[in-house]
Amino acid sequence: MSLSEAIRALAAFEPPSELPPVDLALLAEVLESNGLAPLASYHLETCALGAGVPAQFREKLLALYQGVVNDNVYRVMTLRGALRASPVPVVVLSGLAAVDWLYPHLAFRPLGDIRLAVRGEDGAPFAEAAKGVGFKVEAVAGGGTGVAFGDDRVRFTIQEGLWAGAPPDPSLFERATPVPVLGARVLRPSPEDMLLATVGEQAEQGLLAPLVTYVDLRELLRLDPPLNSLYVKSRAAATGLSRALSGALSLVAHHFPETAEAARALSPDLSAPERAAVDAVVRSASDPGRLTHLRGAQAAARLAVLPR
Repeated sequence: MSLSEAIRALAAFEPPSELPPVDLALLAEVLESNGLAPLASYHLETCALGAGVPAQFREKLLALYQGVVNDNVYRVMTLRGALRASPVPVVVLSGLAAVDWLYPHLAFRPLGDIRLAVRGEDGAPFAEAAKGVGFKVEAVAGGGTGVAFGDDRVRFTIQEGLWAGAPPDPSLFERATPVPVLGARVLRPSPEDMLLATVGEQAEQGLLAPLVTYVDLRELLRLDPPLNSLYVKSRAAATGLSRALSGALSLVAHHFPETAEAARALSPDLSAPERAAVDAVVRSASDPGRLTHLRGAQAAARLAVLPR
């Protein structure tokens, strides 16, 4: 439990005054591989939590913090050119949406892969505008469900739905809200759609996703007013995300027990076979110290939770 307790302490936005006893070498590896090193470093450098922590451990995390600060600022400023040039609505997803909305500071979360949602009929005018500011098409996913753009420095992908390969999703655009700081036509998802989009991305990884994505879920579950459970469950059922949603909510409640009640309120009902399959995935994904998995484990987990 000491590793989980240390992770909770360092992933909290209001950390405790002391770091629980823990193997610091393992903790550093877990924090780095799960996208939590920047947030942990900030706490260690600015809060009482860092008192007595060896300098070598703090310096390792501080270097990662500084790298994320520089990378995030550079990528956001570069991407903003394409977003501001867009003549069509664009919904920001994934880490870009999360760090701008759910986190107190841009440096607290790595952006990861940048994903944007663009309606299918708007793809051509978006691509033309992106080309005008230096971004060119680099790759097209099978079936045309996603298109990757780059300018030799920054790369992003556009898609039509909640996650890569998801079907077109009008509700995603209808319920989104403006983010004028990124561009006049830029939107962010509603809280409910952000939850489902995050779960969709986790499902692509068989729920063996970085812990920072579960911090995203934690913060969405803490929003006031609470998320609309009827909408979340019905949308999950309509998009095939019910299994993934159930598993992701079980995992966020496991990693961050303070979210358990909110997670239960959103968790969908599953059949007995579905529940057994999801529970097996949750058990596999619940140990934060398990940094590697047996060959084929992630593929099997994806089959259990990814919409078919």
